[in-house]
Amino acid sequence: MYCSSAATHDVGHRHVPVLRDEVMEYLRPAPGVQCVDCTLGLGGHSAALMARGATVLGIDRDPVARLLATRRLACFGDRFRLYERDPVTYADAAEDLVAQGEQVDGILADLGVSSMQLDNPRRGFSLRSPALADMRMGDGCQQTALEVIDACDEEQLADLIHRLGEERASRRVARALKRAREQGVDSAAELAAVVARAVPGRHPRHPAQRTFQALRMAINDELGQLVRLLKSLPALLHSGGRAVIIAFHSLEDRLVKRALRAYHKAGLMRLVSRSVVVATATEIATNRRSASAKLRWGVRA
Repeated sequence: MYCSSAATHDVGHRHVPVLRDEVMEYLRPAPGVQCVDCTLGLGGHSAALMARGATVLGIDRDPVARLLATRRLACFGDRFRLYERDPVTYADAAEDLVAQGEQVDGILADLGVSSMQLDNPRRGFSLRSPALADMRMGDGCQQTALEVIDACDEEQLADLIHRLGEERASRRVARALKRAREQGVDSAAELAAVVARAVPGRHPRHPAQRTFQALRMAINDELGQLVRLLKSLPALLHSGGRAVIIAFHSLEDRLVKRALRAYHKAGLMRLVSRSVVVATATEIATNRRSASAKLRWGVRA
């Protein structure tokens, strides 16, 4: 059963982890199973794993998330442990655990920005945030979004937006952002409006989403973190151990797919997902964030 303490309810009652049932299906938590939750967040996935008897080591670079999740998961006692070394990125933690010779039965990574970070207007992630465009996920991030824009020349900024955001109008966007910064524009909402005016045509989503994604990924080295985690997977998993990774856009998903298939071909993974696992229509109706989630899994040979 799940924790039912007042603290747990207060912190996590609104948090719905994406693809929770699918994560349980592919990680197969049970008493005695040791899992690493690389992206702890508010602890939704970890709570579900421990509700089925697993032991969890939680990792998160965001000190606010670490505090809230630790409070929420306190009722599981010593079956929950927080990774507390510095720095606290999941790639650093995975490499540290491998160096110590640690192996586990399950690894979970729910990539991208967390709902808690996105919903906090003071963090500057949201397209509607009146705060400074910060976008740092937590420990180990040296520059804010504003500082990245200022540090790049127009061509460098356009290349970054095109490469990480897959934005076709990246040069127009970069030019508009540099001019806006010269005029003192600094809030996330104002920058989103600048981008929207620079991108022609009609769009099913806000036209600044791709640019904000690119800036966020650059600031937090999201692809670099993922590549390092994927390299650590075979050494970190016991024989028969399982890895589940949830991506939210094509750049991440391609990296995961290629790595798992390469490990399978090399005999390091006994089974891997043949196709991507996505949310059901029922889940998407209740949790919009799940609409873009793509889950892939593998089993250590």
